[in-house]
Amino acid sequence: MHIGLCSPHWPPSRGANGIVSYVAEVRRHFLARGHDVSVLSQGELIFADGTAMPLAPRSGAARALARAGSRIAWRLDRSSGALAPVGRALAREVAAAHRIKRFDVLEMEESFGWSEMVARAIDAPVITRLHGPHVVKPVRNLTEAELLSDEARCRAEASAVRSAAIVTSPTQAILEETCAKYGREAGRVSLVIANPIGLNDASPRWSLAGCERDHVLVIGRFDFWKGADTMLLAFDRLLRLRPTARLTMVGPDEGLETTPGRRIGFEDFVHANLSPAARERITFTGKLTAAEIAPLRLRANVTVCASRWESFPYVLLEAMAAGSPVICTAWPASGEVILDGETGMLTPVADPDALAATLERMLANPPLAAAMGAAARRRCEEVFATEVVGDRLLECYADAIGAGSIPRARELELQ
Repeated sequence: MHIGLCSPHWPPSRGANGIVSYVAEVRRHFLARGHDVSVLSQGELIFADGTAMPLAPRSGAARALARAGSRIAWRLDRSSGALAPVGRALAREVAAAHRIKRFDVLEMEESFGWSEMVARAIDAPVITRLHGPHVVKPVRNLTEAELLSDEARCRAEASAVRSAAIVTSPTQAILEETCAKYGREAGRVSLVIANPIGLNDASPRWSLAGCERDHVLVIGRFDFWKGADTMLLAFDRLLRLRPTARLTMVGPDEGLETTPGRRIGFEDFVHANLSPAARERITFTGKLTAAEIAPLRLRANVTVCASRWESFPYVLLEAMAAGSPVICTAWPASGEVILDGETGMLTPVADPDALAATLERMLANPPLAAAMGAAARRRCEEVFATEVVGDRLLECYADAIGAGSIPRARELELQ
């Protein structure tokens, strides 16, 4: 079959993003299974051989978003008034791509409700995948204009989720909450299919002998959703228990929202809230490539995800695949990714004291940490491996095509 996949940017080397990682992984698997795959990104149709063809020219807000490049261009619209025009531009591009080379099925994210416009533009099944539905994310400190923009986005996404013939989600928790809040009928086809991770037996693995004891690694944006403040405050507390601890933070500094319309950057937050001892033992690298992050993950004693909310983060999957011990905050779907006490440790959201205590328990028991890292790798092999997840997606696509875009109901649950 010819499968279409929408991606915020392409190729993946242009920058880190969970959706891009997902698209790259499933594309690799689909091609290996003998299917034809095209990626739509930034106004281009990228064929299976990597060649690209420009699609219908964009105008107005769409051109401005396209110029944003690595900042996940067509998704980062902050103006509620531009939602519909950008969605229509995207639908025109997908329709143009469909005329150039007909899709048998197309998958795209739910963001801004644009999947509904795309579904009306082509005569092929459109799978709507929940990568980060806005309605289930925690409340932030927003201005009145930002609140209105968020409300417009949620209305558009709700319409798209309600009308979609097929909705897939990486976790049951996200699927249930999204469908409930957006009003999707219980009888509509809604499937749980995990995010996939590629496993290479030749890739280096984390080992207790090879890691730097008391070294903590965090990968993610410095912002509210990623819990950057929780991690930093927890590390300050950890040092009182373990003065030899070190923290490496990887990711762009997008600022932490403090009051509506105001953000505080990494340096200002650290100097205002952390002890001098903590400041001296933190390394903030900014953005790094995947190749630069990989050795850091092996050197660290533990990888932490301190987010207030996630859907199914690749930062966890990549650590688990490497056999690294992981600690994660207990956002709603976290228990579907990490089995607490078996493949990692969970700790309450936005609770620095609890995170510091959990870090101390992990760091104080190296054999337990190593056992959890090994169990995490096995879970990836059994549940999250691309060969397992990718075949479930292909089964979903085949059902959608065979049923005229409405596949027979089937549970594809996480194990």
